[in-house]
Amino acid sequence: MYFLRLLTKKLLFIVHIIAAILLLGGCLIPYINPDHFWPVSFLGLAFPYVLAVILAFFFFWLIFHPRYSLLSVAVILVGWKSAAVVFGFHPGRHTPGSQDSAITVMSYNVRYFKNFDYTAAGNTRLRHQIFDLITAQHPDILCLQEFYTSENPRDHDNKADLSHTLGLPYRYFSSNHNYENNHSGVILFSRYPIIHTEKIKLLAQYADESALFADVVPRPGDTIRIFTLHLQSVYLSHQDLSGLQKVKLQEDTGFVASRIILGKLRTAFAKRSRQARTMAQEISKSPYPVILCGDFNDTPNSYAYFKIRGALQDAFLKKGFGLGRTYSGIAPTLRIDYIFCSRQFSVASFQRIKRALSDHYPIVAALRYRPQAAAQDTAQNAPAGH
Repeated sequence: MYFLRLLTKKLLFIVHIIAAILLLGGCLIPYINPDHFWPVSFLGLAFPYVLAVILAFFFFWLIFHPRYSLLSVAVILVGWKSAAVVFGFHPGRHTPGSQDSAITVMSYNVRYFKNFDYTAAGNTRLRHQIFDLITAQHPDILCLQEFYTSENPRDHDNKADLSHTLGLPYRYFSSNHNYENNHSGVILFSRYPIIHTEKIKLLAQYADESALFADVVPRPGDTIRIFTLHLQSVYLSHQDLSGLQKVKLQEDTGFVASRIILGKLRTAFAKRSRQARTMAQEISKSPYPVILCGDFNDTPNSYAYFKIRGALQDAFLKKGFGLGRTYSGIAPTLRIDYIFCSRQFSVASFQRIKRALSDHYPIVAALRYRPQAAAQDTAQNAPAGH
């Protein structure tokens, strides 16, 4: 009996060590470019689960062998930068109202206003539901990804209709994909005047993904640069997802499906790393405080997340709670939509609206601009006199 207990303890400790190594490997993600070594990105996808295992071992060893629990403590402390972005610790929230002095910012991948069956009647109903959801939030800044609009009289001019419905007269549209009178891309709507806009080409050799920014003036004398972007998608087809489901149900070995999906993930990791570097450069060039909204198609434990976020604040981490899942499919840990802001803002509130109208959930943050903080930041970053 003693031998069996000893063997079990050793096996558990070996598993604990393996989990610790995987977690530490995941902590290297912010520093390893997937273009150079893409397999490390998979550790980012697995990071929340490995962290859960490490925490489970901590409590287990605390009861049965307290000294072994120190391994969990040491690993979490070393990897705190990555561990700290997994979970939000602010259960209290309020919905920003019109009486609030904050700027209400909303980001939403609307999936072209299309339902999953692509039926005409369903699309029309879904479009009205999405419009109603957005209207209820009263956003001052609205950033939409996978946005669709048309100049065809038998279709919908969603640009003009949303501007009119929401009372957001200012807008800028990337118009990435154009076919006859139909257009799609990312779009920014603003309640405040826009004084300058630019489209950002994320990859020199590709034209399918984009970003843009607009300089808005919420009050005379204050200018804010708003970015919105949509990073490279994995583009998993229904066939790919069906293959994964068969593996899950043990109906298939999944070799072919796994090989195809791995190839798509590898391509997406590499493209997003390049796009992230482009965005980081654009953010660093901004002469104004920044608000950034977007669908990164990547988790917080990813190279893209850390590269783009840089010194910006993650609104979810400031006021959100839980894992903050924003993608409704595949896994409960997929927080892939974000609202970031410069230190010149304080985050008054954050909410995720769990309505399955798209394959993404919309997110909303109330941000208070602090001109004094902006002035102090400018002064600190100004070059020293000669």
